[in-house]
Parts: sequence; structure tokens; C-alpha cells
Amino acid sequence: MPNILIIEDDPAQRSALEEFLTDYLGKKGNVFAAEDLETARTVFRDRKIQLIVTDLMLPDGTGIEFVKEIKDSKIPVLLLTGQPSIETAIEAIRAGASDYLIKPVDLSHLQVKITSLLENSELKEENRILKARLQDRFSAKNIVGNAQIMKPILDRIRQVAPTDVTVLLEGESGTGKELFANLLHENSPRADKPFIKVNCGALTKTILESELFGAVKGAYTGSDRDRAGYFESANGGTIFLDEIGEMDLESQVRLLRVIEEREVVRVGSSKPAKVDVRVIAATNRSLQKEVEAGKFREDLYYRLAVIRIELPALRMRKEDIPILFNHFVTGFNEKYRKSVNALSPELNHFFQQYDWPGNIRQLRNVLEGMVVLAQDNSLTLADLPDELAHPTRRTADKKLMDSVLPGIAMDDYEKAIILKNLSYTGGNREKAAKLLGLSERTLYRKIKDYGMEND
Repeated sequence: MPNILIIEDDPAQRSALEEFLTDYLGKKGNVFAAEDLETARTVFRDRKIQLIVTDLMLPDGTGIEFVKEIKDSKIPVLLLTGQPSIETAIEAIRAGASDYLIKPVDLSHLQVKITSLLENSELKEENRILKARLQDRFSAKNIVGNAQIMKPILDRIRQVAPTDVTVLLEGESGTGKELFANLLHENSPRADKPFIKVNCGALTKTILESELFGAVKGAYTGSDRDRAGYFESANGGTIFLDEIGEMDLESQVRLLRVIEEREVVRVGSSKPAKVDVRVIAATNRSLQKEVEAGKFREDLYYRLAVIRIELPALRMRKEDIPILFNHFVTGFNEKYRKSVNALSPELNHFFQQYDWPGNIRQLRNVLEGMVVLAQDNSLTLADLPDELAHPTRRTADKKLMDSVLPGIAMDDYEKAIILKNLSYTGGNREKAAKLLGLSERTLYRKIKDYGMEND
């Protein structure tokens, strides 16, 4: 329940503001009024205030002085001024005011400002509480979200982080696998030791092996000295093998030996060196399917997947989008000196309906571009990048074509499509039928024909 403090020395204006804001809040909050700074300080000390509306010129000082006094509280302040100069506005914002309005105050503009400031304040408070809760359990600062689907994952991370067990993180690109690898390391006994990250998909076989295991002088062209690899550099700490599914089979054999024997042999050498390293691996593929296809060693898979954690796509945790929005936009505001603090209902609806194929990474990048180009404090559909606002049919068709595998019967595809939509709707056949453009009766018949009643 928000409490608003008005500081205004003019009785008529103070009464008008008090009446307007009391009607605006209704039973959802309280309005307190003060005619000078001395009274305002008393109210501020005795009441939990969420928003302050103050006049610039007061009998015993200025609104800017009060802004400076309470700056550390992070409470939003809306300054009212009858001196419409750019110098006054700049001084107010630099002092810590959130926004300002020129007197006489347009009440419709006042309502918009108050709504925006309160919503932003509530989002920040929710985000602060969420971060504090997570930091009580973990030391990482960037795990943001409160979706139900994330709770068992965080519980599993909490259980395995203090151990030396090998962990395999699976999930689509952009779901935060590196962030969770950091989380595992930071909450382990190895936290003060090296954390070495290796992108296995970015290196050729020869370079990958020399980077991982090291090389001796003359082992290959350009090798002019003995060099330690990432495993030796990570000794005592953790090595994070990202995109492990891209590693070739021959390199997989060498990696398996390192994990089993806890020793490395540099390329071009036969002398082993002992290493004490925790291994965390990540992939955007299903390694089980890669094993079945003969593209990944089964023995290595079982060595890596002692603990397997699958990170959900953003489309499976959309209730976290408002919190992620506030988290990212707050950072971008500081970085680019912007003051974006809200998104329109239409844009929020779009964000909730959009599939986010690039997951949290895509959301972050989209928001960064929107904040940089923002012309107002609130983001709207007009601020969306063209590729989201106007996706071409050709792009959509190509994406669908890329997902089709040749040689699979139409019936198998239809069954898979039905199952996918039922899974997406949590088994709700009415919603699935709407998504598929079918009548419920037709969908029920197809489910029966395909023998999926118990799927």
C-alpha cells in the first residue's frame, strides 16, 4: 500500500493535490501533506513513504535540498516548479529527483507521472527482494526470476555446488548456461581458485586439444615453446566446457582420459601431469540423442552427466519477463544515461505472446537496443526492432523448413505437432485445438486415431 507525501506551502494547492491523490489511490494507499520542510522531515521519519511530490520553493528551504537529504533512500521524488528553466530541471535531476512538472500542474499529467513512478518503484522493490532472497541462498548476483519452473533447478544447484561432482548443463542457446556454471563455481570450495571457460565449438580440433591439454615446443607448426593448457591453468579450480557437443570424437577420447585419470598429457609429449579440476560442461543439444546418432561417446556422456540439469527456455518461464525487464533496463539506464521505467500494456502483451527463440539473451539484446533509441520513459510497440515488429513470411517459412527432416511420414509429423501443442498448453485440448486451427472434435478424433489418449 503506497504512502505519498506532498510538500506544498500554498494551502489551496496543497489541498487540491491532497484531494486528487487521495481519490487516485482510493483504498490502496494514504496521502500525507506538509506545508514546510520541517513538517515533511517529521512525516518522512514516522511514516514509510513510497513517493514524494514536493514544491521547489518552500518557506524554510527548497525541494532540491530535501531531495539531497533523502537521496540514499532511493524513494522517487516528483518536483513541482513554477520556474520553467532548463537549469532548474538539470539541478533537480542531478540532485536525485526522478522527474519534474511545471506549475500550474495539469492533473492528467500528474496522474501519468505518479503511476509511472509508483510502478517503477514497485518493480525495483520486487527485484530487490528477489535478489536478496537468491543471494541468501547463493552468492551470484545475476540470477533473476521467480518462475515456479526455476525453483527445483535452483534447489539442485544449491545441493551440488559445494561438491566436486561433474555437472552437465543442457538447454537452448541463450538460457544462461554460463551464468549457472559461474553459480556452481562461486558456491563451491573452489571459489577462490581459477574458473576457466572454454568454447569448444569455436576451436578447430588441433587448436582445441593444444588449448585444453597444452603443448610442448615443436609439437606443431608455430609451437616455439612449452605451453600449459586450460586444464593445468584451472588446477585447483573449475573448468567450464561450453558447447561440448561440438567436440570431435578423437578429442573426446583424450578428454575422457583426463576426467578418469585426473592427469593431462600435453600435445607432443608422453609425460602426464596431475590436475585437480572440477568439470562443468554445457550444450544446446541433447547429448543422449548425439550418443544414439554415434556423434558423441557414450562413456564420456555418462562421465559428464553425473548430475544433469536442463535449463528451461524463456517461453517456459514468461512470468519472469517483467522482472527480467526491470533488471536489464535498470542496467541499461545507468549505462546509456536513460530513464526508461515502464513498458506499455500492448508491449507487455507482445512480450508475453512472443516465442523468444533466442531466450534471455535475445530479450536482453532487444531491450538494450530499445533503451538506446527510446524517446520517452515508457517503451511501446513503436520501439520494437523491425525484425520483431514486422517478421517476414519468408523468415517464418524458412524457420519452419529448417525444422523439417526429410524421410519422415506426414502422419508422424502430424502426431508430433499435436503432441507439441498439447505439451505447450499443459494438456489443455481446447487451447491446443485453437492453436492448431482445428475444432475440438477434430482434435479429439486425431488423438484417438493416433492412439495418444494416454500420451
